[in-house]
Amino acid sequence: MMNQKNNYNFSELNKLDRKALFLVLGTTLWTVARAIWPILAIIIVKREMKSWYLFAVIGVVTILTFATKLINFFYFSYQIVDNELIIKKGWLSKSTTAVKLDKIHEVNLNQKFIHKLIGLYVVNVDTAGSSKTEIEINGIDFKKALALKDLLTTAEQDIVVSNEIVNDNIKFQHQNQSHENPIPKIKISLISLIKIGLTRNYLQTFGLMIAFSFQIIDQFQDFFYEDDASVYDDIFEASYNQYLGLVGVVLFFGLILFVVVFNLVRTLITYFNYQINLKDKHLTASYGLTDSHIISVPANKVQMFQFQQNYFQKLMDLFEIKIKQVESNEDNKKKKGLIIPGANYLELSNLFNVIFDKGLIDLKAGLKPHIRVLVIKSLILCVPVIVSLTIMYFTDSLHFSWIILPLFALVFLLIFLGYKNEKMVFKDDFIVLKSGIWDINTTYLPIDKIQKVSISQSYFQEKNQIGSLNLYTAAGIVTLYYYDFNILQKLTNEILYKIEKNKYSWM
Repeated sequence: MMNQKNNYNFSELNKLDRKALFLVLGTTLWTVARAIWPILAIIIVKREMKSWYLFAVIGVVTILTFATKLINFFYFSYQIVDNELIIKKGWLSKSTTAVKLDKIHEVNLNQKFIHKLIGLYVVNVDTAGSSKTEIEINGIDFKKALALKDLLTTAEQDIVVSNEIVNDNIKFQHQNQSHENPIPKIKISLISLIKIGLTRNYLQTFGLMIAFSFQIIDQFQDFFYEDDASVYDDIFEASYNQYLGLVGVVLFFGLILFVVVFNLVRTLITYFNYQINLKDKHLTASYGLTDSHIISVPANKVQMFQFQQNYFQKLMDLFEIKIKQVESNEDNKKKKGLIIPGANYLELSNLFNVIFDKGLIDLKAGLKPHIRVLVIKSLILCVPVIVSLTIMYFTDSLHFSWIILPLFALVFLLIFLGYKNEKMVFKDDFIVLKSGIWDINTTYLPIDKIQKVSISQSYFQEKNQIGSLNLYTAAGIVTLYYYDFNILQKLTNEILYKIEKNKYSWM
């Protein structure tokens, strides 16, 4: 890879590839089409094609948009000087962005479908505390993009390692040990992707499909009523008693089948040919069918390590792993990092060991939220049930209570499972939080990534000596709800003591 780096001189001003002119044209047409498609749709529907001046305006807007993007293309440049990535852009309004290499948290190579057609990549550089989500270099060939990524990540790693040698020789020894025993490349097989695709994101996709189905039903009803309401009513009345139940069952199972197939196809397209390996203390993942991605994550800047597993995935020894990093800014709630679908337990353990130089923690023994939480949630659940049954009693509708009582039992079971599965462990400089009902999430939060600790209590919690612990990190806030207040105080003191004693740096 060093030879590849030497083929390019990034210390001088570098321009985008000439083939990126096709990207300029494509993005221009897409921008204009997205802005004017409602107007064009109205013109086509009403067949008012004689408005030549409207098409003239569209043509002028297209030319101006293309000229603007063309100027941005020719006046865009990037270089690396004195351990800084410098981006220059603009003609009349010039701007220069400089990012220190040791502040870079992630370097991604992305290739959308239009980029694949012309053989170019987008390089996205994510940093903490920047005004924008990322720095984007849109339009360089694969070899140059790979060389730039390699230079940014290895140069940044050299800075980090040199600081560690001065401040902490132990960390340097751990790095040598990890280089002596590198893990093999992890490749998620097609079978594993199919398994994880069939068993993930049920509720999210199911909710979207239900909302989408209601929209379609409303449109069909409006169409039938506008054309011939009496015909629609006759059909509905004739089929109500005989076919409605059958149609409902078919639609329900059809919706479930659609959700499963949709999840499977989306997973295969997104994570096709998923590979991840370790080089220079960086996790580098590559995946994607229509859109290709190459993502490099520095191991020392991982903020949280999270994995989840449901019942079916447990039977197949599969985990979905999320490696979270620093948010770009407060307005951007999307955490940066990696999602690794379909890893088995051995691969999960290897990844954890690579990042933290430690093994996974035994979670058999741990602290649970106070039992009052289960009681309070159950009492809150009883309120709507009692109100509903009371209304049914006074309206002579108690024969519908068979709907309310099973729902009550189901929701209570979900509340109980949520309480049963929740657990917190503080061990080996990690806070581990396990929670969930169907998808059981396990979050590992290193002590050295905690920026702030606070305990919150409501008036009623104060009387019962219950509180919630808030752990602020660069990747978001982790909250431990409704634990014994005395335990939380001891935990807070121990966390703060370890942070002060070891002088951790969350970056």
